[in-house]
Amino acid sequence: MDKNALLAALDELREKQRKIDDAWNRLGDRSLLRFFVDILPVTLNAERSSLFILDPKQDRIWIKCGTGVDEAEITVPREGSLVGEVIETGISVIEDNMMDRTGTHESVGQQLGYTTRNAICVPVKNSANDRVIGAIQVLNKKDGKKFTAKDQEMLEKLAFQIQMNIEHIYLRQDLRKIGEALKNKIMQLESRVGKKRPTPR
Repeated sequence: MDKNALLAALDELREKQRKIDDAWNRLGDRSLLRFFVDILPVTLNAERSSLFILDPKQDRIWIKCGTGVDEAEITVPREGSLVGEVIETGISVIEDNMMDRTGTHESVGQQLGYTTRNAICVPVKNSANDRVIGAIQVLNKKDGKKFTAKDQEMLEKLAFQIQMNIEHIYLRQDLRKIGEALKNKIMQLESRVGKKRPTPR
């Protein structure tokens, strides 16, 4: 391939990367997810709530948004965590005494300076095939109370409502991987033609 053809291919790849970046920024409604996470503790008279996303390709579960934490600040394993259990089984769980349960919540609690007494966690499923793609967790019912079946029912309804936003996050994960692959391809072509990438405006 001659230099002109390489430059044309380079321009085409840059345009594709730009479109992917635009799609990445458009997909999903972060403000809506943040609203849900902020309102849940008030609604259930609890202290904290979090929304976790499963990344099956990297086999990790990471926090999308939560009370007092940043995106991706916390990751939990599939085994040894309440969230991992719910994502693996697809079954909601109410745990009345987390202090008697060993698991990831202990190390996360030490990291955040927080003690989990009780918890409720429900799965978020894909609308197309009922596959679990994330989980909503609420911690520490106030006034010494326990989470109830009514709390679980409300959370499961909410999980159904926000599944589309979670699916958009999945798409963004895939778009990011494609964008990184295109970026590497662009850098390879640039090195072949000896042309530097234009400075972003």
